[in-house]
Amino acid sequence: MGNEYVRWTKEFERNQKWFIDNFGGILKGYKEKFVAVWNQRVIDADTDLEKLSKSVKEKTRSAKGVYVGYVSEKPIEMIL
Repeated sequence: MGNEYVRWTKEFERNQKWFIDNFGGILKGYKEKFVAVWNQRVIDADTDLEKLSKSVKEKTRSAKGVYVGYVSEKPIEMIL
């Protein structure tokens, strides 16, 4: 499982970076939705996270490496 875990983690990070890089561009059309990114492209979006999760698992067979982010009107800031 070690090599597969590393591969999935790297894919997740690439998808996360793609989401961040495209937040103000391509993703503008997905406001107020959860967006699933796989292979650096949007594979689905929904306002209902549970529905999205089921759809993503059907499309990818596992959802490993998929990044899911929320596209809000304004970027969400967190102070930790």
